[in-house]
Amino acid sequence: DKGLAIAYDVGGKGDQSFNDAAYAGLEKAKKEFGYKTADIEPTDGETDADKEQRLTSLAKQGYNPVIGVGFAYGPAMKAVAAKYPDTTFGIVDSVVEGKNVASLVFAENEASYLAGVAAAKATKTKTVGFVGGVNVPLIHKFQAGYEQGVKDTDPKIKVISQYLTQTAEEGGFSSPDKGKAAAEGQIEKKADVVYAAAGLSGQGVIEAAAKAKIWAIGVDSDQYKQ
Repeated sequence: DKGLAIAYDVGGKGDQSFNDAAYAGLEKAKKEFGYKTADIEPTDGETDADKEQRLTSLAKQGYNPVIGVGFAYGPAMKAVAAKYPDTTFGIVDSVVEGKNVASLVFAENEASYLAGVAAAKATKTKTVGFVGGVNVPLIHKFQAGYEQGVKDTDPKIKVISQYLTQTAEEGGFSSPDKGKAAAEGQIEKKADVVYAAAGLSGQGVIEAAAKAKIWAIGVDSDQYKQ
């Protein structure tokens, strides 16, 4: 086996969030365990067929395990894992059935609940915001946990929630400008804490919050230094 390979989600490396967390893990595997590694960036407007080709290429080259970062790899992972039964595959944020597939899923709603409690404790305007990258079930979990955390702490606090796009192909996870515009709109409506679950787009939310001197809550990685 050549070692560990990962294929990044939309937004790619440098998002200071979801993909960079995967990259940090890859680097740790290289340093601590001496793994040989490979990583591949996504392309704009890619299809399931493109993802399938990417995973196939890594498996064919002899990488083992091969990890797809993000739920968008689900259909491609299912197809490729069946063709390469001797390769172990991993997928983040989705469940793919297969003897050689590890599904890496998390309780996003639980961590988001704590973010909601923190937002409720910090707000002075009694209004907080949530920016979701794409309107999909995974991000609904972030929203639900956050809103419940706010509500249980202070039911009088208003939560403004919105999604940047309906599909990942429209750039919901990879457009800081969209994130910034959404946060600015929420800040105009008196939100003084904004939580983003939006990958690279979250950088725009943090930028808007910093400019307005309000709190932003990051996601997936420690975004304090932003």
